[in-house]
Amino acid sequence: MMKIHTEDYGQFKVLKVAGKVDILTSSEIRAKLAEVARARISVLVVDLDKVVYMDSSGLATFLEGLKSMKEYGGVLRLVNVPERIDKVLKLMKLDQVFEVYESVEDAAKGK
Repeated sequence: MMKIHTEDYGQFKVLKVAGKVDILTSSEIRAKLAEVARARISVLVVDLDKVVYMDSSGLATFLEGLKSMKEYGGVLRLVNVPERIDKVLKLMKLDQVFEVYESVEDAAKGK
């Protein structure tokens, strides 16, 4: 089971994801990311702290979200990436595609 919660901080939004991000749940995330893109949010911080599993469809969903946001000048930043997911990002060289930060505060500032 996966849970998604959005927090609005005015200048940026935080999308908190918990549980499994896989082929069965990625459509729900895709819908949230599309909503953010339609609203032209400039900075979306995706907090993965509570994610216990992510498959390739989950990674693809976040890549699609990143692409959609870049099309209008927005950015998608990842925070609190669990070690096992971070290893996959590095193995696939996606750490060079995504901006990854240690905290929501750092991600919001882009530092």
